[in-house]
Amino acid sequence: MPSSPLKIAALRQFLIAAARGSFRAAALETHRSQAAITLAMQQLEDELGGALFERGHQARLTPLGTSVLPLLTELVAVHDRVQEEVRQLASGEHGTLALAVMPSLAEEWLPRVLREFATGHPGVRYRVADVSSPQVGPLVASGEAEIGVTGLIGEDAKLDRVAVARDSFGVVCRPDHWIARRGKALPWKALGDETLIANTTFHALQGHGLERWLDNPYMVIANRTSLIATVRGGLGITVLPTLARPAPEHGLAFVPLTTPRVPRVIGIVTRAGRTLSPAAAAMHQAMRTSLAAFALAQGAQLA
Repeated sequence: MPSSPLKIAALRQFLIAAARGSFRAAALETHRSQAAITLAMQQLEDELGGALFERGHQARLTPLGTSVLPLLTELVAVHDRVQEEVRQLASGEHGTLALAVMPSLAEEWLPRVLREFATGHPGVRYRVADVSSPQVGPLVASGEAEIGVTGLIGEDAKLDRVAVARDSFGVVCRPDHWIARRGKALPWKALGDETLIANTTFHALQGHGLERWLDNPYMVIANRTSLIATVRGGLGITVLPTLARPAPEHGLAFVPLTTPRVPRVIGIVTRAGRTLSPAAAAMHQAMRTSLAAFALAQGAQLA
């Protein structure tokens, strides 16, 4: 048993001397004097309890030296691997991120930010929960997700929040629908006689005096893909926030709703009082920058 922990520097010097057959080579490669290398090897021999080099032949291994060479080679390799992995974890280059993102942003915005983030953090892996906005906060508060992106409604002592963007609601319909052909914003009361398809964003419309137009929808669809397909099929219209408007390739119109204009704040939430992992801290910053740019491109405002 060694009397004290083995020094990695001395082990490296031993490996170099054994490979090169020279203490002088070990001294040159590690920027030490030859006398310092000789002393380090003597101390290593004391720690291991036996001679590693033949006396009178500085870099010729003894049987013990030959036996421990592969073991010490492995030890240095493990040290270097662990040190590098720790460095990568500390710098955010490695790690696993658990994210919770509401569906409207998971479809279009999330792939963009993940693609951009992966360029600088190729070793990071992801677990993504695509859940409705009211479910994002509880997932983050419970620790199941480290970062969430959601609509910010009310206060929650369990969450730290950063508001990023502000948008409002509009009608999503086929381009041949009269609302789209009208070509301008319309009041909520215009929805009174329409075949309305409710979705998971309707929770944000509560408390704005819109119940008479929203409380009796023709159908309720939680899945965003199914919602868009149903509207494209001409089975009705729906209401979505600006940041959730379907991409142009879906071929649907988006018409702002006013009177009243219902605002919504989108932000990033994390668990209150908890330090983010290095990878999560880097992702948090990347999300703030990317979401702000996406919001402006979609016609929303910064919060």
